[in-house]
Amino acid sequence: RDRSRQQLFDVREKRIHPLKDDKILTDWNGLMIAAFAKGAQILDDESYANVARKAADFVMENLKDKDGRLLKRYRGGKAALPAHLEDYSFFSWGLLELYEATFDVKYLSESLHLTEIMTDLFWDENNGAFFFTADDGEEQIVRTKELYDGAIPSGNSVAALVLLRLGRITGKSKYENMAATIGKIFSENIKNSPTAHTQLLSAVDFGIGPSYEIVVVGNRLSEDTQLMLRHIQESFLPNKVVILKPSDSQQKEIVRIAPFTKTQNAMNGKATAYVCQNYACESPTTNITDMMSSLQ
Repeated sequence: RDRSRQQLFDVREKRIHPLKDDKILTDWNGLMIAAFAKGAQILDDESYANVARKAADFVMENLKDKDGRLLKRYRGGKAALPAHLEDYSFFSWGLLELYEATFDVKYLSESLHLTEIMTDLFWDENNGAFFFTADDGEEQIVRTKELYDGAIPSGNSVAALVLLRLGRITGKSKYENMAATIGKIFSENIKNSPTAHTQLLSAVDFGIGPSYEIVVVGNRLSEDTQLMLRHIQESFLPNKVVILKPSDSQQKEIVRIAPFTKTQNAMNGKATAYVCQNYACESPTTNITDMMSSLQ
């Protein structure tokens, strides 16, 4: 059998190979990273997290220019072409999901950094929402705004959800206001064809709420912290952000990004949960049952 397969392979190698698309795209990798990271959260599968982490690290190392802006594609050892809205919004989404899968603050920090670039380059200051191309990109007759959520979601829809989640993490109202503006200016489109804007409706649902800011304070490697996080992640709670305030050197960076966590500390050296809505928090608890009751 092996001999027959080798003979077939040798004959096939003599033929002209079919063309193949082997370029690496920033936006598609962003979607893949988000999917694998979400799978890692729900299934507690470290192999999924490792796939997402490896892809994210590759993009961060190889698909950025000297100014820290994203590039669109990588092939043959070279990255090129200016990134579009989808590249920024999809990859930022992937990084947010990866943070909640690994609680490595570098992914949260990078998501925030790229979102700042996205709002600077693509936001329409006059009418709201994001253009498809950057304001210093190639001159076009019309700068379009994509909204249709088909096989791939639109950049504006994903950006709206990213802005809402980062707004809840950082406490910066400008992000939530921008997300609300996207919903408002496209409200007629959504009303006329809701099934064509399902990703944006997910963002609208998050914005309307109820949604939660959940802060877990504890040692990432300790059993009680892992168990608390596991209960949160395996539950169907789409409208939430989860922040781990660790006991190690990353704590300062988390407090810098999410200042409202500054006064949230562990109780009696145990993993402690703070369940909040619009930064109004329930009493902290070390009891998982009490934590989950607050999330129902």
